[in-house]
Amino acid sequence: MNTKIIFLSFMIAFAFSGSLFGQDSYRTLVYEGNQKFNGKNYDGASSKYMEAIKSNEKDFTAHYNLGNALYKNKKYDEAKAEFEKAQKLSQTIPDKAAALHNLGNTYMQMKQPEKAAEYYKQSLKQDPYNEATRKNYGIAKLKEKENQQKKDQQNKSGKGGGGKDQQNDDQKGDTKDQKQDQGKGQQNQGESPQGNDPNQKQNNEGKMPKDLENAILDKVSDKEKETAKRILNKNSYSMPQSNEKDW
Repeated sequence: MNTKIIFLSFMIAFAFSGSLFGQDSYRTLVYEGNQKFNGKNYDGASSKYMEAIKSNEKDFTAHYNLGNALYKNKKYDEAKAEFEKAQKLSQTIPDKAAALHNLGNTYMQMKQPEKAAEYYKQSLKQDPYNEATRKNYGIAKLKEKENQQKKDQQNKSGKGGGGKDQQNDDQKGDTKDQKQDQGKGQQNQGESPQGNDPNQKQNNEGKMPKDLENAILDKVSDKEKETAKRILNKNSYSMPQSNEKDW
């Protein structure tokens, strides 16, 4: 009887120590991945995070940090998949908001501002006072509107057939009408020139200035904030803003 009790106690202790070892191994791999990420060795960081995921595939941190490393390597499809896993595994509001925020960043890089705006909006529901997310949401909506205006303009251009023949007919207009119009120029002086292109003002409204767009899209890596990390024996991490420009 005593032998059985001793054996069971040994098995429980062994299983418990194995669990602790696995947890320590996971944290160590995440820590090593963070060190490589901070050194801008994103391939090395990705490898460590993937090893950590093999050790514990149900934890938010490794998936989230792997998404960041893949994002920095411009592997946006893979990064998106990791951020999606991370937001499903998140157990706190900051974790969920962070994963949704970075999904928005990823969709902006993939030239899908509509999807980006959707994820920024979801992130704001979790963290309504996050100014970086709010700023990105506004930019995504502007880009979405600009894309729609370009699409509408292309559709209008495609429906404008027959313009050449019509122009030739107009040039052959009755000389009598031309003569009647002579001498009326002074009556029209001082009127607004908007008649030249009535759509011009409408098309420019809501359009992002080119210099602003370039500043946002071309300077992704100028300034970075720390990626989220959970280092050995630390239960919290800094709020993740992958890039100050956020894409």
